[in-house]
Amino acid sequence: MSLIQRYVLKQFFKYFAMIQVVVFFLVVAIDYLSWISKFLQVNYNLLHGVWFVVMRNLGIIVMMTPVCALLSSVVLFGLMRRNNEIIALMGGGISAWKLIKPLSGAGLLLTVLVFILAETVVPVALNKATHIRMVDIKKRNIQTTQGNNIWLRHGREIIYIKHYTIATKTLSGISITRFADDSFVPVRRVDAASGVYTSKGWALKDAIVQEPSISGGQRSQYVDAAIDMVGVLPEDLGSVVKKAREMSFFNLWDYIRKMEKEGYDVTRYRVNFQAKMAFPLLCLMMVMIGSGIALTRPRHEGIPISVGIGIGIAFLFWIFYSLCLSLGYGEMLPPFIAAWAADVVFFCAGGLLLQDID
Repeated sequence: MSLIQRYVLKQFFKYFAMIQVVVFFLVVAIDYLSWISKFLQVNYNLLHGVWFVVMRNLGIIVMMTPVCALLSSVVLFGLMRRNNEIIALMGGGISAWKLIKPLSGAGLLLTVLVFILAETVVPVALNKATHIRMVDIKKRNIQTTQGNNIWLRHGREIIYIKHYTIATKTLSGISITRFADDSFVPVRRVDAASGVYTSKGWALKDAIVQEPSISGGQRSQYVDAAIDMVGVLPEDLGSVVKKAREMSFFNLWDYIRKMEKEGYDVTRYRVNFQAKMAFPLLCLMMVMIGSGIALTRPRHEGIPISVGIGIGIAFLFWIFYSLCLSLGYGEMLPPFIAAWAADVVFFCAGGLLLQDID
C-alpha cells in the first residue's frame, strides 16, 4: 500500500470515528432525557440510567455505520478537492481509482466489524438493557427462556406463555396459576390454547378453568372465551420477547427451525435472518456512493452541498430499506429479496456514480 493510500485510509477512519461518536452521543443524550422522568418516578440511580441508555442504544452504532461510512467518504474527498489535493495527485499521475481502492478495503473491514458487533456485543447489551428496564425500572418480574417462552409473575399469579407474536398481539399455549393471598397454595388454574389482546384485555380461547370444589376435589370447566391476565399489557410482553437483533446469527437460525417445527409463523424472523447477512455489506455500497458523490460533483459546489446530497441519499436508503423489510414481513416479498434488495439497488447506484469519475 502506497503512502497516499495510507493517508486516505487514515483520514477516512478519522472522519468516520468523529461522525459516529457525534451521532451516538446525540442519540444517547436525547434518549436519556426522555427517560429521566421515569428514572425519577421509580428512584432509579441517574448514573446507572446513563449506563442503561448506552446499552439500550449500542445497536445504533451498527445501524448507523453504513450512513457514517457514506458521509465520511463524502467529507474526505470533499476536503481533498477543496484543498486541491485531488488535482495535485492527478497531476502526479495518480488516478481517482487508486484513491478509491483503499476505501473499498475499508468498506469490507467495516462490513466484518458490523457483523461481529451484531453477533457479540449488541445482543448481550440489549438483553441486559431489557432486564434492567423490566425488573429494575418497571418492577415487573418477567423472564424468557432461550426461545420465545415467557414466565411472568403478576401479583398472586404465575403466567406461562409458550409463544407471543408481537405483530398480531396473539398468545399461544397459556397457563395461569393463581395462589392464595396468605399462602403459596394454588387456588385457580387456567389453561388456554390461544389468546388475543382486545379493548377489554386478553381474550383467552378454548380455556379450561380448574378450581377447588366444595367437596375437596378439583372442578374443571371448559370456557370458549374468557378475559384474563388483567393488568398485563402487550408492551410488557413485547419488550421481553426475543427479537432477531437480540439473537446471534446461529441462535436465530436454530430458533427459526424450532418454531417452524412447532407450526408457528416465522416469516418475520426469516426476513431478519437474511437481513443479518445483507445489512453489513451496505457499508461497502455506501463508501462507493459517497466517493462517487464527492468526486463527481462540480468543484464550486463545495462540501455542504455534497454532504446534503449524502444525507438525502442516506434518508432515501432508510426509507427503501425499511419498506423492503416491511413488505417481507407482510409476505408481499420473499425474505431473500426483501433483505437483499437494498444492497442490489445501492450497489448499482454506486457503480453508476463511479462510472463518471475521470
